[in-house]
Amino acid sequence: MQSEQEVIRLLANDASVRTLLKIRDILADENLSDKECFYKIEAIVSLFETLGIMSGGRHDF
Repeated sequence: MQSEQEVIRLLANDASVRTLLKIRDILADENLSDKECFYKIEAIVSLFETLGIMSGGRHDF
């Protein structure tokens, strides 16, 4: 049986991964305009790429 701390760690990790995947999906959505938030989006995309997580074809500059 896993300790309570281990269960909490696993749940937090799972929630983090699901959140990151949702952010990745938003960044890859070709239907969204990113003109108003360009620099924030650029920072997120660059972080993903640094971690080896590609976010789609929108980051081609």
